[in-house]
Amino acid sequence: MKNNIWESFKDKRVRYGGYASMMTAFVVAILIIINLMVGQFDYKLDLTENKMFSLSQQTLELLDRLDQNITVYVLTETGKENLIFDETLKQYSAHSNKIKVEYKDPVLYPQFATKYDKEGKGISNDSLIVEGENGKFKIIPPSQLFNYSYNSGSYIVESLAVEERVTGAIQYIISEKNPVIYTLKGHDEPSLPYYVKTQLEKENYEIKDLNLLTDKEIPEDADILMIYAPVRDISKEEGAKITEFLENQGRAIILTNVLTNVKEDQMPNLQEVLKKYGLSIRKSMILEMDAKYQFANPLYIIPNLQGHEITNPLKSSGLPVLVAVAQNIETLQVKRDSLEISPLLTSSETSYAKTNFQSEVAEKEEGDIDGPLDIAVAVTDTWYENNEEKITKLVVVGNTEFLNETINAQSAGGNIDFFMNTVNWLVDKEESISIRPKSLLTTRLKINVSQVYIYAGITVVLIPLIIGIIGLTVWLRRRNR
Repeated sequence: MKNNIWESFKDKRVRYGGYASMMTAFVVAILIIINLMVGQFDYKLDLTENKMFSLSQQTLELLDRLDQNITVYVLTETGKENLIFDETLKQYSAHSNKIKVEYKDPVLYPQFATKYDKEGKGISNDSLIVEGENGKFKIIPPSQLFNYSYNSGSYIVESLAVEERVTGAIQYIISEKNPVIYTLKGHDEPSLPYYVKTQLEKENYEIKDLNLLTDKEIPEDADILMIYAPVRDISKEEGAKITEFLENQGRAIILTNVLTNVKEDQMPNLQEVLKKYGLSIRKSMILEMDAKYQFANPLYIIPNLQGHEITNPLKSSGLPVLVAVAQNIETLQVKRDSLEISPLLTSSETSYAKTNFQSEVAEKEEGDIDGPLDIAVAVTDTWYENNEEKITKLVVVGNTEFLNETINAQSAGGNIDFFMNTVNWLVDKEESISIRPKSLLTTRLKINVSQVYIYAGITVVLIPLIIGIIGLTVWLRRRNR
């Protein structure tokens, strides 16, 4: 009997089976040890395409500079916590010991939120309350933690805005004052689109109207002067007040539209202000001839994003900007040496700008301006007084239609990102640039017909053929042994 057992171990199949069992046990043991070791480290890897569960570099830099403790209270019932919110908030407390996240069950602590409810309207469940040790706080209702789009009669959750709102609340708490934007009125300017105003308010900007025909000067608390799509020219007196504001380290953004029914010198006073900063608005209409930079027709331009603090986040994230019916912003040959003029959005070399609006043809004619053409330009004026650096910033955009909500949606939000990055750059809030909602929409693979046939051939024909050849080869080798 013993001999039979011993002889069985000499059999090839038993030996090979034993080796295989030993190797399997060895590999399993190694995997268990590795798993136990890895479990000791608090390390997570975010493999989502848009880094859904990671904080942006701007947020991390803000957390590194915190000089006070901040608590984020989450008003939610025990057992009903939102796992996506929870994972994002954990990133804050994990990166900085200045941030503490506390969950407060409204059922167990019904009076907790009352001290924050200054208007007596109540604070809804799943709200966040961000409070600093300086006593300042901000309430973020659950409706602001997501962004929605309206489609076919219903609202669709489009993106997650937790980081955007929480980081914005932290900035509000630690800031001595929130920046104020004055929008110029009195020249038939339209109102800012509602969603643009909402976005500005979410990022802690205060928006006020300004009429320089009645106000003696631009108020001292003005951080940004916005001139938005004037239909009539400013007066010389207004031009003098705007120039004085800019010369005292003022910051401004000027957005103008193509006005086909006005004379070329319709806005000489506004042009005179721009001339001091090396720019001129050309009465023109840009047509893009390169199909790669068109959207639907030559007047809808997907411009090149030039290198700048404003546009770099858009370039790195692959977000386009879509501009509809734009005019050319010209850089003058004669300008002060203290000026640094940087193009932001430009058309392609095949584009041109029509100057004759009475023309009945779209083709290029005599007098039209050759591309590439600047659509948006940033200006920095740097000088010194008593060995102290002084800086003026100005951005001029030859279009306002890019802020139309429909056009912004067609750019996947790149247009509002460009605008908000511009505003934040003007007031030196670079840490706010590019902190935007994380999309929750499913990204679909877009392939053409030829690619369908190629991928089908690879998966249906080529891969099975390779496997069959390998199997046949192995079978023939074993048979001939």
